[in-house]
Amino acid sequence: MAIPEEHSWRYIFHFTDIRNLDSIIKHGLLCTNLKNEQGIKHQNIANMTIQERRATMDVPVGPGGKVHDYVPFYFSSINPMLLSKLNQKNVDQPHIIYLCVKIGRLENNDVVFTSSSANTNEPPIFYDDVVHLNDLSWDMIDSWKWKMPTEEDKHKKMAEALIHGHIGIDEVDAIVVYNSEVRQEVERIFDDNHVKAPAILFDHDSKIQKYSFYYTKFFFKDRKNETLVVGPDCLFDEYNKLLDYIKSERQKKKDTYPYKTIKDLVVALDNNFSTLAELKNVEGLMQDYEPHNDTVDDHTKKVVAEMKQQDYFKSASEEKKNILLLASYLHDMGKGPKDKWKQGKMAGAYLDHPLDAIPMLARVFTEEIENLSDEEIRLACMLVVYHDIVGDCMMKERDKSQIVRIMENDDDLDMLFAIAYADVEAIRMFWGLDLLCKKAIFFKEIKELEQGL
Repeated sequence: MAIPEEHSWRYIFHFTDIRNLDSIIKHGLLCTNLKNEQGIKHQNIANMTIQERRATMDVPVGPGGKVHDYVPFYFSSINPMLLSKLNQKNVDQPHIIYLCVKIGRLENNDVVFTSSSANTNEPPIFYDDVVHLNDLSWDMIDSWKWKMPTEEDKHKKMAEALIHGHIGIDEVDAIVVYNSEVRQEVERIFDDNHVKAPAILFDHDSKIQKYSFYYTKFFFKDRKNETLVVGPDCLFDEYNKLLDYIKSERQKKKDTYPYKTIKDLVVALDNNFSTLAELKNVEGLMQDYEPHNDTVDDHTKKVVAEMKQQDYFKSASEEKKNILLLASYLHDMGKGPKDKWKQGKMAGAYLDHPLDAIPMLARVFTEEIENLSDEEIRLACMLVVYHDIVGDCMMKERDKSQIVRIMENDDDLDMLFAIAYADVEAIRMFWGLDLLCKKAIFFKEIKELEQGL
């Protein structure tokens, strides 16, 4: 059977990390079982729990076997799984490329497709006749909306085309990339392999203008082309640039500074929250979303109070106490300024506020405090830029290796845990209790991971 005429313009999409492209050119796109058999390692962006289900899920039509005997493609270019990985801060969206194959590939007898994702406990319907393309939920598949009304709808949006075994790079009609820098890198990888590259396209190029691929900060007019959430590698780069910038700028001594030490600034903040312009700019900024129902300044003051109650804080050196308190005051300043939000209200969580705090940290540590050691700068910046990392790793499946990468000694983890605990305890008490109950196991996992790396 031929593809129904109304669907003949379509593509199917496989998204992957650009660091896998060289291997894909050399070996083709391989199913998981073939990659494992051949010992081919890829940069993996898949959910491991889901992969366990796919490894055992039967394919009752076509060539048969298990889902892991097939290379997965999606009919939809806006993929809820990618959004989930972004929100977990486990993916750098600029690293993601889309391999586009014409839908006519489904006419081959090595292809099956599904009514929804093959990620659930209950298997989807499997088809091996393209006449059943009309049975798919195209209104959901074609929607550019980020989220679907129900979990069932989300999985229908992620209906899959599964190609048995492998597919060669020569069958890829186009590659969609995030920006011109990534396109240059894709071109270089093809040139190094002496293989002609397919068309390399950007979001909404004429060849694929009916599709959208990347999630961006559309809610900020001046930043609508930025990635929705900055991923681990890009954040780590920005963090290191911050430290280098502060150290470099502090070589140029100012005549006067408002504060001699971190302690002096903390005392000033205790007396007047608005002492720093960055904190004045979040005063009255309402957080109108679960689990928040307060202003940024009220929440911040609660975090500072919770920090002072911790046993770890009470036993810390005076230097570290002051660093922990300053970081507690500064940890949410990246949510501001208030005027970047409509009517001065945050209607949803903004996951990139640690990133947006980076230029603010640069100003504070170059203009406000006279006496600062490199270690004080590192610790304070680490605690602000990564104040969410422990909670995210323990509660939201963020990759723990990101913690290992920023740690320079064991006490770093204690300090990161302290600010995470103060933050969640200031929101909901039982969240803090949950962190405490899991702390010993979590610290053991980090130590094992650190030794393994």
